[in-house]
Amino acid sequence: MGDSGNAPHWELAQLYRQGSPELESDMAKIRELSASFPRWKPRIEAEDFDNDDFRELMGELSSIQELASKLGGYSGLYFSEDTSNQKAQAFVGVVEHELVGLENSLLFFELWWKDLPDARASAFMDAVPGLRYYLERLRAFKPHTLSEPEERIINQKNATGPDAMVILYDTITNGYRFSTDYLPGGGAGDVTREELMVHVRDHLPEVREGAYKEFYRVFSKEGPTLALIFQNLARDFRTENVSLRGYRDPRAVRNHRNDLPDGVVASLLRVCAEEAPRVFGEWFRRKAAALGMGRLRRYDIYAPLAKPKEEDIPFEAALSEVREAFGAFSPKMADLAMRIDQARHLSARKMPGKESGAYCASLTPGEPPWVLMTYKGRRQDMFTLAHELGHAVHSQLAADKGIFQYHAALPLAETASTFGEMLLGERLRQGDLDEPGRRDLAAHLMDDAYATVGRQAFFSLFESVAHEMAAKGATATEISDSYLGNLRTQFGDSIDVSPEFAWEWVSIPHFFHTPFYVYAYSFGQLLVYSLFRRYQLEGPKFVPAFLRILELGGSLAPADILSEAGVGPLDDAFWKGGFQVIEGLMEGL
Repeated sequence: MGDSGNAPHWELAQLYRQGSPELESDMAKIRELSASFPRWKPRIEAEDFDNDDFRELMGELSSIQELASKLGGYSGLYFSEDTSNQKAQAFVGVVEHELVGLENSLLFFELWWKDLPDARASAFMDAVPGLRYYLERLRAFKPHTLSEPEERIINQKNATGPDAMVILYDTITNGYRFSTDYLPGGGAGDVTREELMVHVRDHLPEVREGAYKEFYRVFSKEGPTLALIFQNLARDFRTENVSLRGYRDPRAVRNHRNDLPDGVVASLLRVCAEEAPRVFGEWFRRKAAALGMGRLRRYDIYAPLAKPKEEDIPFEAALSEVREAFGAFSPKMADLAMRIDQARHLSARKMPGKESGAYCASLTPGEPPWVLMTYKGRRQDMFTLAHELGHAVHSQLAADKGIFQYHAALPLAETASTFGEMLLGERLRQGDLDEPGRRDLAAHLMDDAYATVGRQAFFSLFESVAHEMAAKGATATEISDSYLGNLRTQFGDSIDVSPEFAWEWVSIPHFFHTPFYVYAYSFGQLLVYSLFRRYQLEGPKFVPAFLRILELGGSLAPADILSEAGVGPLDDAFWKGGFQVIEGLMEGL
């Protein structure tokens, strides 16, 4: 297996260097802004505060937000490079403290804005039409906003409470090392999570089983501790948002922040709960037959259909494939994707202590985003690269919407990334593949469909149950038993699930980082299947509509953005259409 020796590593010094005058200056500036911004309080309350004053105020707020995003983003990137770095851990805490102080100094503006009479607020929004959606969304949270002293306390509490617990979770889990004694020949010593999980796609059943058993041996050993972190995070989330802010239930908080009606999310999860076991159950039965197995084990769901050729794809070759795939759809999309590597904003090299997984961090509209992944020479890494560079394309296309509106809402945040994977898959499928290679690629696309639609939807269904159980004082073992039941419901009689998978849930960072995030993956994938189908039918005529979705960023409600591309109502029929596309992927397998 190839390593990432030829893969790039970003140059964070373009943002800051630790201990540099620039970093110290901007940290001082944040403190100054925290002290000076409250001068606006008597001005906005004055009767003669007019549209010109409001434009000046919003301009200052935009500048403040850009600086805060740059500093906060840098601290996160610095920590991601090596989560065991004690200086990075401490620096994250320092920056978080300063940003909480800033947030509290700006709080009076949000409270004033939410309390304005509708007529006056509308007049101010007319003065800054490019910020209308952002300002409307602020007012939408009025029913769930507390008093200024209460909001200040919550901000301060979060910095040393849930936010600190998430850092603790990351520090613990990114420090795990896993034995490879299960490999033929006795393995190659201890490895990281990223290196271990390569083996769950091995062609040898005993290697797949060994990798999973080792993974859950390590996670289950500290499972109760990790579960305790989750239980406290879940209770804190409920206390703040249900008990204090008055939301109906914890999921409703995320739906509101995503600007999605509860009914749309309920429809998505209802259809996934009905269709995923049927569609993916059929896939798993076909896969078992192709592998000569009576029934797959949970260890086998990502098994290749045949022994893969030894992969050692140079990073530059993978980047070239992504560039060509994007460019065949839109040269502009390819250019923006390649800008990340050209700007030295891409960290793909394997490094000790590096955060597992992959992400794209868009800090400010005027600069290319930053992408982190670990490239190991596999085809799967090519798809990860396409995914994260798709995110980068999305935020760059929406850069003109400004700091408050260029980030897409979570339901649309996976649109460009998942579409990028589809473009890469189509390029590889049409390339110089023999029949076994073509079948293996089709199987890869089906495996990806399961991982992004079925798996994430059932994660989301479990998450609601887990939050309820945590509120009622359930133990770690009881929550794990519930998760095991969730797995057996989604797989039915198509997969044998071993007991150690009960601890899988404590290994899912999103449950800890961003409650109820994960349905966005199912939403985004099913949406992209619909959009890709339109592209196949319409060809180049579809490209402007798709780019328009990306250009709008987060400047409109998700449903309004989709309507501009002619996407129909997000009802049961829409989501079932996505599953029909998935069923089509199985043809010939």
